[in-house]
Amino acid sequence: MKHPARLPRRSFLKFLAAGAAAAHLPSIVRAQTLGLGGPAPSEIITIGCIGLGGQGNGLLGNFLGNAACRVVAVCDVDSAHLDKARQRVDDRYQAPGTCAAYGDYRELLAHPDLDGVVIATPDHWHALITVHAAQAGKHVYCEKPAATSIPEGRAMAEAVRRAGVVCQIGSMQRSWGEFQRVVELARNGFLGEIKKVTVGLPAGPGARPVPPEVLANGETPPSTLDYDRWLGPAPFVPYHTDRVHYQWRWQFAFGGGQVADWIGHHYDIAALATNVAHLQPVAIRSASARFEDRGAFIETATAYSFQAVYANGTVIDTASSNPGGTRIEGTDGWVYANRGVLEHSSEKLRRLVIPSHGYTLSAGPRSHTDDFLAAIATRATPRCPMIEAHNVAAVAHLANAAFRSGVSELRWDPATESLVDRPEAARFVHRTYRAPHALPV
Repeated sequence: MKHPARLPRRSFLKFLAAGAAAAHLPSIVRAQTLGLGGPAPSEIITIGCIGLGGQGNGLLGNFLGNAACRVVAVCDVDSAHLDKARQRVDDRYQAPGTCAAYGDYRELLAHPDLDGVVIATPDHWHALITVHAAQAGKHVYCEKPAATSIPEGRAMAEAVRRAGVVCQIGSMQRSWGEFQRVVELARNGFLGEIKKVTVGLPAGPGARPVPPEVLANGETPPSTLDYDRWLGPAPFVPYHTDRVHYQWRWQFAFGGGQVADWIGHHYDIAALATNVAHLQPVAIRSASARFEDRGAFIETATAYSFQAVYANGTVIDTASSNPGGTRIEGTDGWVYANRGVLEHSSEKLRRLVIPSHGYTLSAGPRSHTDDFLAAIATRATPRCPMIEAHNVAAVAHLANAAFRSGVSELRWDPATESLVDRPEAARFVHRTYRAPHALPV
């Protein structure tokens, strides 16, 4: 298995920190990539980007803006997205025709000069691509949630472990200051004994009405989209504009609604702050959800609440009716964070400085994507490793299983990753792949 050579840790981290600032300068690239002379291959990390819609395009920009890496390949099943991305890469490096472009991610993984991949496809493709990338010896940055089912997440975690590659899941709030503050105050004991953990996630989306005849027959896919490949392992359903390009996340064939979309953000911070991200819950309790007829392609809950209970007694209360964000309350105070918001229960707590020997997520001015590159260079654990992302995503899958089966409580055995009871919910924990796709185990 190929692993890229490494710069000394200190040298690479200095280079990485300067990456964004140096984005306007000519990049150091692999000689074999351009067919030109240049610095040693150890001075660059080559990246391929898979899935170039809204989030994928944003991630592409992050990597293009960092001189510590080089994007050498892009992949999308929509040729319109693909062509724009390829042109963007070529323009950034002022090297027309050097960015490889693929409609099939397996061809990208076979690229002879590739260190890592960025996966920003719809959720139902995360597992297969991550597993195959790890098997190919590629490091992985994959968007959250890690998977659309618990068996998928387990397969991803095992593939990453066996291959020994770096895998960062895109729960980027772990790299944001306001959320790091919540984690560091709680983990270092400055809140005292934790008494209450509250998470607020978004409620369900709205939808536009779709005529019944369109539901039955669908629409003709645009000529740029390989719809069968877009579906991949998901069941076949007729094409419709509202099934793809962002709207897929409200359908259980492709995503898990707001709870799955946001579990890797505010809930993830709560799990990390209470030191249970390395665990799975033993029960989902007080589960309640409202499903409304809000359009043909809105299958997921429009409002919901549940409690995740851990073996050590930690309880995380999550609801779409809670104030958005993460709130940790202890015997010595509370702290609350949302995006761009940080509140403390006292001025003393606000001014408190975390000691250098304490638990910290800080590593200087480093973004989540920078952290991924640094982990590749140093073989450190990234801020959101695959196994923790799997455990957090499992909470969303269990909550959705409770919602969909109409029960208020599920008991879960983390050791075997199986339900203790409630057979009526079991079919919602697993996912059946459409032939010829199969999940490697």
